[in-house]
Amino acid sequence: MNINPGQIDQILNALPYPISKQNLIDMARQRGVNDQMISMLEKLPDKTFNSADDIKNSVSGIGNLGGFKL
Repeated sequence: MNINPGQIDQILNALPYPISKQNLIDMARQRGVNDQMISMLEKLPDKTFNSADDIKNSVSGIGNLGGFKL
């Protein structure tokens, strides 16, 4: 799967912060994010994210996501 980092940044930067994990997943689904990325979001800690960087830092803390990096 080809992931365009610019597209990911655009989506993350357009989210209303702060945002809960569940709202993040719901909004990702509404925007047509694929199942692989939804699965990755579901692995995030159950917390409120305050920025795109907060989400990116949490993703990097999950570990190996099949080569997926933000």
